[in-house]
Amino acid sequence: MSTEIQASRWPAHRQLPVPLDPAAAQGPQWLRGPRPGDATDSGDGAGTPVETGSELEAVPVPTVQDVRASAIKIVVDLDAAIAGLQAMRTHALAGLGLLALEEAGDAHLDAGIVMRDLANELALRQRRSDRTVEAEIDRAMRTLDEWPATLRAWGETRIHQGHLRVITDIGAPLKTPEARAQFEAALLPVAETTTPARLAKIARRELEKLVEEPLVERHRIARDGREVFVTDLADAMSKMVLYIPTVLAHGILDRATEMARAAGDDDPRTVDQRRADACCDLLLTGEPTDPALAGIRAQVSIVIPATVLLGDDGNDTGDSARLRSGALVDPDTARWLDGVTKTWTRVFTDPVKGHVIATDTYKPSRQVRRLLRERDQRCRWPGCCAKAEHADIDHTIPWADGGTTTPGNLAHLCRRHHMLKGAVLPAGRRWKVTQLEPGVLRFESPMGAVYVDEPEQVGPRFTESYTEWLWRGTFGPAPQAPF
Repeated sequence: MSTEIQASRWPAHRQLPVPLDPAAAQGPQWLRGPRPGDATDSGDGAGTPVETGSELEAVPVPTVQDVRASAIKIVVDLDAAIAGLQAMRTHALAGLGLLALEEAGDAHLDAGIVMRDLANELALRQRRSDRTVEAEIDRAMRTLDEWPATLRAWGETRIHQGHLRVITDIGAPLKTPEARAQFEAALLPVAETTTPARLAKIARRELEKLVEEPLVERHRIARDGREVFVTDLADAMSKMVLYIPTVLAHGILDRATEMARAAGDDDPRTVDQRRADACCDLLLTGEPTDPALAGIRAQVSIVIPATVLLGDDGNDTGDSARLRSGALVDPDTARWLDGVTKTWTRVFTDPVKGHVIATDTYKPSRQVRRLLRERDQRCRWPGCCAKAEHADIDHTIPWADGGTTTPGNLAHLCRRHHMLKGAVLPAGRRWKVTQLEPGVLRFESPMGAVYVDEPEQVGPRFTESYTEWLWRGTFGPAPQAPF
């Protein structure tokens, strides 16, 4: 049904729903014409052999690199087109849902029944479950209503579906349109330059700045809902899920992982198999079946700002205790751990960028390793989220070429990307990595694409105050402090 016909049937006193306006129905840009920057043919004779005298000039044979570049462009363009179509589908589903609600209101019918009818009508044509389709319609309506800027960016192919899910899922606790708009404004520019996994860490930090309910109260409510449940799967297997506080979950995983790694080389099981078996031993018997593993205890690294230790729960400043993975730890648990833990490592952060710049350990070799681990937190390859403690420490400038073992020439790379960095690819191509400044890595792909990766923000960031800016702009340099 065309937009004009639908508009003619719509009552004059009501505004046409947004999802069915002409702009939303046009689909992604690639359906409407050339994409910006695409080369256009200059004439009808372009791309054909050129006649020279009585001979035809041969068309150059594409090289392997030409084919590679063309294939990469095809995949990127197809993914952008798919993102635009997915956003267009979300608009259409939301429009169908709004029409169903309007029909239910006009006829004084149960909206749930009308929505169920719509879902069945659509599901039968697609040979799908009507419950699934109804959930998709509901999700599309909520996305359009609560996250319009994110949906618009998705339709313009500036982000992909993974970014949309991160923003909508993590931002779900935000209850007001103003808070959600601020959340979108902070995350969308980042989403256009990074992966969904990294965006999720930033999104959790932004959420803490905007959510109204204190973390302590939210953690208390969530902790009361802790549970264990089992889902039966195929092949006589089942999945057990623990819904428990974050600190306990990471502690359980760390202890099981250390037990798995302590097994002998002759053990034919994989690390995942040994870890699962260790969890079963601990739950069923209280101790692992191998006595040598009984002494292994969990280790969990937590970054606790000094303000939290002093009793500030971080509601105003946005500071909060976190695991190295970025997961939040409620202030009460962080302060309890501070009281029972024997050793702590003090971490100094850059006051402007929030990067880790120093730690106060004593042995130089361990100090460098700890500083790098706290600074990098993960494999520094663009888009990789492998944890730093499981990665290699790589010399950006190789040691054989005169590179030094200093923080400005070291960074964590997981084994997969460490091997790729040093590998020589076909036609002599290879990745080039430099450190623009300590901890800020510049990657240049063999095809010339450049990516800059900065360390994760750990500490608070300070910006120039308005008063100081006004003083400098009006009276010159601000006066020196008397101490």
